Amino acid sequence: MRFRALILTTLVLACDSWLVADDALLGFPKPNDDAKPGAVVLHGGGRVTDETYERFIELAGGQEARIVFVPSAGFRLADYRGKQEFLNAVNLRYGSWAKLAREGKVASFQFLATDNPADADSDLFVKPLLNATGVWFSGGSQLRLNYRFVGEFPQTTKFQDALLEVVKRGGVVGGTSAGTAAIPEIMTLWSERENPDSPETAIAAHGFGLLRNAIVEQHFQARGGRLERFCKLLRDSPRLDELTGRPGSGRLMVGLAIEESAALVIRRNHLEVIGDARAHIFLKSSGSKSLTWHELDPRETVQLRKLPDAPTALLREETALVR
Repeated sequence: MRFRALILTTLVLACDSWLVADDALLGFPKPNDDAKPGAVVLHGGGRVTDETYERFIELAGGQEARIVFVPSAGFRLADYRGKQEFLNAVNLRYGSWAKLAREGKVASFQFLATDNPADADSDLFVKPLLNATGVWFSGGSQLRLNYRFVGEFPQTTKFQDALLEVVKRGGVVGGTSAGTAAIPEIMTLWSERENPDSPETAIAAHGFGLLRNAIVEQHFQARGGRLERFCKLLRDSPRLDELTGRPGSGRLMVGLAIEESAALVIRRNHLEVIGDARAHIFLKSSGSKSLTWHELDPRETVQLRKLPDAPTALLREETALVR
C-alpha cells in the first residue's frame, strides 16, 4: 500500500518533541561548512526538463559555476577516429551544455572522459574536478562508469574522492539514468531472471559513494521489472551488509526511485522533487520486515527524520527547501 507524505506529516509534527534529526540518514557527505551544504541531483532518465537543467546550474553557482560534464556512460573514445571527432560528437549531442560558458551563463565548462580505468587515479585527469562546482553524468551504461571510475572496494579512486569533495565544499553532483545509478555507494548494474516467470534480481556493484545509506532506481514505472529488482535489493539487508562491509547498514537503507523527466534534489536530509513527474521514497520498518512507499509529486519537499533507538526514517513535509 502507498502512503502519501502528507499522511505521515501529521504523525511527525505531532511527535516532534521526541524526534531526533540526523544528517547521515542517506549517508550524505558532511559539508566542510554547515552554512554551505552541497547537493546531489538524481534524474530518472528521459528528457531532462528545463527546470532540472536550470536548478543544477543554480546549485553549481550560476554565472560563477565551473561545470564538468562526464559523458562516459554513453560515449566511448574508442568508437571515434580521434579525440576531436569524439568532442564533435558530444558537443553535438549536448549542445545546450557545451555553449554555457560561451554564452556567459557559467564561468567555465568542459567535458571529461576516458576509456582507461587508470585515469581515475591520475592527478592530471582528476584535476578539473578539484575546482569544479558542478559535475554532471550523462545517461548510457552504468557499467561503464563503474569500470572506469570506481575503485576496488573498499578502496576509492582519486576520481571518487574528488567527487566527494565537490559536494563537501558546497557544490553539486548530478546525473541522469546511468549517471543517477552510479551516484550511491551501492548501484545496480543490470538485472537477471532465473526463468521467464521469476521476478527480476538486481546485479549490484559499487558506485561513486556519495549516498552511503540509499539505494537508487531510475526509469521507475517506465521500464518493466524496476520495482521488482529495486524492492528485492532494498529488503535484502544481509546482502547490503555484505556489499557495504558494514554490519547493520542494510537495515538503515532508504530507497529512492525517480520517474523519467523527474529529478530528486538532495541536500543533507532535505529532498525536493522537480521536473514533470514523481519521485518515490521507500522506508524500512525497524525490523526490516516491511517497506513503506511514499509517492512525492513535483514541487513537493520533505525532510528525513528518525526516531530515537529505531532505524526507521520518517518524512516531514517542508514549506521550502533551504538553499
